[in-house]
Amino acid sequence: MAPDSLSPVHVEAPGLSFAQRVAILRKPLPSHTIEGGNFRQWAVAVLHAEVKHREADFARVERELGVSVDRWEFPNCVIVGQYLHEARAGDALLWLSVLQTHESEKRRPFNFKVWADWHPKWRRAWIDKRRYLWRGFLNAVRDYQHARQEAGL
Repeated sequence: MAPDSLSPVHVEAPGLSFAQRVAILRKPLPSHTIEGGNFRQWAVAVLHAEVKHREADFARVERELGVSVDRWEFPNCVIVGQYLHEARAGDALLWLSVLQTHESEKRRPFNFKVWADWHPKWRRAWIDKRRYLWRGFLNAVRDYQHARQEAGL
């Protein structure tokens, strides 16, 4: 076996922390290309796939190591050994969630007024915030793409 292989011998090496063992066994999601749809649909599909892969791959590593992490005690356990692009995918999904929540205010505002009845100052503020959130979402998606490229994926 090559000295840099991911064999169980290396995982069982003394002195490795749980996080180091997880990082050795983790595998990134293979390259994916999604055709069709608009940008938001593409982003949701790709980013969601990354986050779900992170969870599933962590569960696989748990089985391989013969451990079971208590989700009540350590609810964010799937971030152990995660790749940078997986973290960036999660960040982008959070931006998208806030953006979609903000957009829903236009369709069903909390003050129960339709868009045409909003004061011009409120409409301007809503549009400015939407632009800010879109910019944040786009930057987060670019960060994800860049991190994936940096990882050679």
